[in-house]
Amino acid sequence: MRAYVGVTAQEVKEFLESRVLDVSDVYAATGVFIAQNNDLDEEEIEYTLSLIAAEDALELKSDSSGSACVLAFEVPDEIIGATHEMSISLNAPLTWELLECCFEVSDDGEELTWFATQEIVNNLSSWLG
Repeated sequence: MRAYVGVTAQEVKEFLESRVLDVSDVYAATGVFIAQNNDLDEEEIEYTLSLIAAEDALELKSDSSGSACVLAFEVPDEIIGATHEMSISLNAPLTWELLECCFEVSDDGEELTWFATQEIVNNLSSWLG
């Protein structure tokens, strides 16, 4: 299941170093969310969830944290503990190997710039400011 979490560039750096991100809940296209948004196609649902995660990232952002970012993961069923309206609870940390991509969030939260996992290292210093 594809899932999204809002973080700061500093948290991306820490994740890159440790290869582990321990979060309890992440945004995901749950059955309830899909049913409540049945006018949206799969791509629109994924985009909506990434924007919600972007709002969280903007709230976490400070002068020293660097850019707001959204991490997209492919979460295996075996670490999904519970399913909620628009999120899932995890019973294990997320690992770097599960990371699909990273988005840098614009200051207004309206624009997400996509980066492949292999591009993160090259862009991290600019995200950290």
